[in-house]
Amino acid sequence: MHDDSIGNFSAFRREWVIRGRNFGDGQVEVSATRFDRYVGAQRMSSMPKARRGESENTEQNLMDAAKRAKQQVRLRCKAIGADRMITTTYRENMTDKTRLKKHFDAFRRRVAKIQGFEYVAVPERQKRGAWHLHIAVKGRQNYRVLRAIWHSVVGVDNGNVDVRNPFREKGLRHKLAAYLGKYITKDFGEHALNEKRYWTSRGIAIPEQHPIAHLLCDNPAEAIKTVFNAALRVGSSLDRCQSYWNQELGCFWLSTREN
Repeated sequence: MHDDSIGNFSAFRREWVIRGRNFGDGQVEVSATRFDRYVGAQRMSSMPKARRGESENTEQNLMDAAKRAKQQVRLRCKAIGADRMITTTYRENMTDKTRLKKHFDAFRRRVAKIQGFEYVAVPERQKRGAWHLHIAVKGRQNYRVLRAIWHSVVGVDNGNVDVRNPFREKGLRHKLAAYLGKYITKDFGEHALNEKRYWTSRGIAIPEQHPIAHLLCDNPAEAIKTVFNAALRVGSSLDRCQSYWNQELGCFWLSTREN
């Protein structure tokens, strides 16, 4: 707790807000975010902000949008329990993203006619300029059927389908979600500011984030300890968990694996 005065400001107070999200099966995400509250904060927050897309810092806006999309990809992958990744490719140097989306729409509709198909799909541009698609799904897949459907869309001699589980060890679905999400920020400059960076099936229910604790202290170790304890309270295992800490931003994040 601080009582320092800075100009017209006084009663500076550092706070940590702890929030969590429970996906079931021991999978939780818990975060600690630092806030500095002081007199005059309300006045500053009421200052007019640039409209979306109007700020001069276009590159930063694009990166911020990519980070939001990356979070949504991670959350949706976890919500559907994705544990496999389908990759669809072209033999030709296919550089038209609109055409890629059209082909994927035809592919997913045909697959859905023969099986349930919940998915989170992220396009990636290769070094040669060609697009291909990574699709997160749950459960074993018949790659021969998927390949035949993809060929029926793009041509028998014009593409391939690969199905794999990048993290075969039980409980590491959170790593697959993070793995797919990395493609969002890899080439964030390839997308317009309001352009969709991923495609997903409808009706995916993402668990709501809920408050866990509100700490009035200047001790990040106490906040991080609270995050770990919150994960343990719901029965999660900390073995092979993922974590992220940014001291400058005052942000700590923890993701656990399923039991």
